[in-house]
Amino acid sequence: MEPTDRLAALRAAVLDGPGVTASSLRQAAASGAAPRPWTEYVRAVRDASYLVSEEDIAALKADGLGEEEIFEVTVAAAVGAALARLDAGLRVAGPS
Repeated sequence: MEPTDRLAALRAAVLDGPGVTASSLRQAAASGAAPRPWTEYVRAVRDASYLVSEEDIAALKADGLGEEEIFEVTVAAAVGAALARLDAGLRVAGPS
């Protein structure tokens, strides 16, 4: 399987595959445009994941969100950020 095929499969599995959360929420998290109560959390995961703390997770749980939901949105935000950075790097590198 080619790397581009693997990336497409990853994107499809994370953003469009079955899950507890709606695909539209995962796609929004991947793009960085998630609605409340996810907005700040998704921004933190995408921009400074090393700063995400147990308190951030506890706040989401206090809002009534479950661990599976938090996991799926976290993965979607992280994969979205990674793919955006990869795309930017490939544009800078130019055609191979």
